Amino acid sequence: MMNFYLTQSKKSYQSADGDAVSMHSYLVVETVKRSLGQEFKNHKLAWETEDSWLFTDAPEKITRMPDGYQRFEISEPVFASLRLLAETQPMELHTLTPFSTNRTCETFNEQHPQATKEFHFNDVAKSLKQIVKDIMTV
Repeated sequence: MMNFYLTQSKKSYQSADGDAVSMHSYLVVETVKRSLGQEFKNHKLAWETEDSWLFTDAPEKITRMPDGYQRFEISEPVFASLRLLAETQPMELHTLTPFSTNRTCETFNEQHPQATKEFHFNDVAKSLKQIVKDIMTV
């Protein structure tokens, strides 16, 4: 079984030049295999981009977004379309909301312990594993 994802993460921070913001967007293919009652997942990064701006220079859509991440589970045709879009207009993937079968999001604030932590794919994978565990125990 294969799953397809678009993930967007935003982080505001203080740079040497003033308030700044960074966006990290990526497309991931997850392959799930089951063997002897266990599930094995493999994640393949298909595309990614990271952009940073001073807050005053950032696109308005990005400055209005909360810090955190959004993860969209998308169909293979939507994934293919986003992959093509990424080749010609990569910044569009930072702010678009694709048609998705499932959406996971987490907003960070100053009280959140991860608010000052760099946010990368491994953090998403760990969060997703916890979410799956939580769902399976209900």
